[in-house]
Amino acid sequence: MVPLRNGRRGSTIAGLTAVLAVALVLTIVATLGIGVRLMLGIEDVSARWEQYDLEAATKADALSELRGLIGTGSVIDYFHQYQRQKDPEQRRLVEEKLRLIGANIDAYRNSGDASADEEQALGTLEAALPKLAPAPAAPAKPIPAKSASPKNAKPDFDVAALSASLGALNMELSESRARLTESNRDGLMRLRWFMAAGGGGSAVMMVALAVLVVWTARHRVTRPLKRLVEDSRRLEALKLDRAFDWPGRDELGELGRTLDGARRSLGTLLRENEDKARKLVEQLTHDDLTGLPNRALVIQWLRERRRPGFEPGLEKDGETGSENAPLALLFLNLDGFKMINDSLGHGVGDRLLAAVGERLQRHLEEGERLARLGGDEFVVVIDKGGVAEARACAARLEHALAEAVPVDGMELAVSAGIGIAVDDGHTGQAEELLRDADIALYRAKAAGRARTEMFDVKHRDTIVLRHRLKTDLDRAIERDEIFVVYQPIIRLGSGAVTGFEALIRWRHPELGLVSPVEFIPVAEEFGKILDLGRFVLKQAASDMAVLRAAVPEAGRISVNVNFSPRQMWDEGHVIEMTGLLAQPDFADIKIEVTESLAVTNPEAARKILLRFRELGVKLCIDDFGTGYSSLSHLARFPFDVLKLDKSFIADLAELGADQIRLVRAVVTLAHDLGLEVVAEGIETAAEHDCLRQFGCDYGQGYLFAKPLPAEEARLFLRSHAQAVASADLPSLV
Repeated sequence: MVPLRNGRRGSTIAGLTAVLAVALVLTIVATLGIGVRLMLGIEDVSARWEQYDLEAATKADALSELRGLIGTGSVIDYFHQYQRQKDPEQRRLVEEKLRLIGANIDAYRNSGDASADEEQALGTLEAALPKLAPAPAAPAKPIPAKSASPKNAKPDFDVAALSASLGALNMELSESRARLTESNRDGLMRLRWFMAAGGGGSAVMMVALAVLVVWTARHRVTRPLKRLVEDSRRLEALKLDRAFDWPGRDELGELGRTLDGARRSLGTLLRENEDKARKLVEQLTHDDLTGLPNRALVIQWLRERRRPGFEPGLEKDGETGSENAPLALLFLNLDGFKMINDSLGHGVGDRLLAAVGERLQRHLEEGERLARLGGDEFVVVIDKGGVAEARACAARLEHALAEAVPVDGMELAVSAGIGIAVDDGHTGQAEELLRDADIALYRAKAAGRARTEMFDVKHRDTIVLRHRLKTDLDRAIERDEIFVVYQPIIRLGSGAVTGFEALIRWRHPELGLVSPVEFIPVAEEFGKILDLGRFVLKQAASDMAVLRAAVPEAGRISVNVNFSPRQMWDEGHVIEMTGLLAQPDFADIKIEVTESLAVTNPEAARKILLRFRELGVKLCIDDFGTGYSSLSHLARFPFDVLKLDKSFIADLAELGADQIRLVRAVVTLAHDLGLEVVAEGIETAAEHDCLRQFGCDYGQGYLFAKPLPAEEARLFLRSHAQAVASADLPSLV
C-alpha cells in the first residue's frame, strides 16, 4: 500500500510490478545458474576429451612409428646386416632409423604428462639406442667358413625387453582412455541429475510467474488502458467538454485524473504554443556560426527602410529612415574558399568563416552593418551611403583581408570579390538590390581575385547568359559540342615543333563559339570542371597518338593539359587522373597548373604535385608573371617547366630596360633551377628575337600558329617537320 497524489492508498501497479520483477529475476537467476553449471560441466567433459584426444593421437602415432622402426625388417635387421657386411649404406640406414626412434620417443614424452610406467618403458627404449648404434667400419676380413651364421649371432641388447616396452606403452594408452571414460560418465550423471532438479524447479517458477502476470495484466492494466485510450482519443479530437472521471486508486487512476487536467489546460497551452512559434520565424534572424545577422534580417532591413519614420538600428541616434535616402549594398564572396573547405575540411572552413566575420566586423564604420547570407557570402548594408561610401568601405574590407587569417595554427591567405549596388531611394523591391549586387559580384569574380565591381544594368544580360551556359553545359559533352584544339609549342633555337597545348572549346548550337573565359568559370562554380578536365585529358591522349603515328618524322611530341585547382583538390579526381596517366596510352602528357593551387595550403599542394611527378609526368607552372607569382614557388614545388604569361612579354622589344632585365633574369633563374622556359603569346618577330637572345627555350603564340583542330595540327606538324628537315623555315624562326 502506497500513498497516491490524491491522498488515497491502495495496491499500486508499481508494487505488483516490483513483485513480478523480483520473481522474474529469481527465476532468471536460477535458470542462468542451471545453464551456467551445465555449460561449465559440459565444457569440462569436452575439454578433458579434447585434451586426451590430442595427447592420445600424438602418442598413438609415435607408438605406431616406434613399432615399425623397431620391429622386423627395421632397425634391428639393418643393424644385423651392417654387423655382417659392414656396408656404409646399411650404416646410414641404421643411423637414420635410430634418429627417427629418438624423435618419436621425444614426441611421445612431450605430448602430455607421462606416467611412471610410460617413463620406464621409454627409458628401456632409450637405453637400447646406443647399443644399436653401429661402430665405425673396419677393414673387411673374410668370414671363416665355420664362423657363426649372422642370424644366429646374439645382439648385446634384449629384443624381448624392447617388445615389452612397446606393449607397456600400448597398455597405458588403453588404460588412460578407460579411466577418462569412467570419470566423464560420472560427471555426466551428476549433470543429468542437476538439470532434472533445477529445470523442474525453474519450470514451476515460470508457470507461477506466468499466471501472476496474466492476472495482473488483465485486471490491473488491460481494462484501465482501454478506457485511457478512449479518453486520449477524445483529447486528440479536442472533445474537451466532458470531464474524464477516474475513481481508480492506482497509477492508471492517477494518470486518468492527470489526463483530465490536461483536458482543462490544453486549449490555453495550444494558444500559447502558437504565440511562441510566431515569436520564435521572428527571432531566427542571426547566423549560428558567426553570430551575424542572416539573410532574413537583411531583407527585413531593406524592406523596412522604405517606410517613413522607421528606425531599423542602422541610423544614427535620433534619426529615422527616409523613403528617398540612398542605400549601398556590398556583396562579398571569398576567393578560393571551396578549395580550403575541400582540402582542409569543413571544420577548418567553418572556423575560417567565423574569423573572417570577426575581422570584417572590426573594419566597419558607423552606419555599416555586416550580415552572412550563407556559405562564404557576406553582405554589408551602408545606410545613407552612395557610390563613394561604398567604394571606401570596399577598400577597407579588401585591406582587412590582405593579411592571412590564423586558423588552427595555419596562416590561410584569403581575399574576396566584392559586388556593389547602390539604391538611390527608388528601387522597387529589397530583393532587387541584392540581385544587382550579386550580378556585380559575378563580374568581380570573373575578373580575377580580390576585385571589386559596381553594378551596371547591362550586367544583367551576363547573368542570364551564365545561367543558360550552366544549363546547356550539362549536356554539351554528350552532344559533341565540346572539342579540343592544339596550339604548337616551338623550340626557339631550331624552330622545331616539340609539342602542343590542349585547349578546350565549346561550339554552342545557338550561341556559336563560346569563349573559355565565359564557360570555364561557370564549370568551376557548378562542379562541371571535373567532367571537362576528364574529357580533355582523354581526347588529348587519343589525338596525340594518331598524330604521332601519322607524322613519325616529327619525333617525340608531347601535349600539355591544363588542370584547374578545383581538379587538383578533388581527391577522387586525382586518383582517377593518376590512374590514367600511369597507362602507356597517356605517355608524353604534361600537366599545367597555375600558382593559385599553392596559395591556400602549399604543403598539401606540393604532395599532390609529387604524386604526378612520381609517375614521370612533367609539371608546368602556367601564367607565371601574373597574380600570385612568387620565385619561391619555383624552388619549392616539383616543376619542370615555367610558362611566362603573355602579358609579361607583350611588346617586349618596346619595353623599358627594367622590364627587359626582369624577363632575362626570370629566364636565367629558371634555368639555374633546372627548369625549361616557354614564352606564351608570342605575336611578333621582335618578341621572338628578344626571347631567343635571352635563352628562352620554347615559345607559342599566333606568330607560329593559332590553336588548331586535331586534323589541322597534324598537317601543321608534317609541313613544319619537313621544313625543319630541309632548313626551309621562315626567317623569323
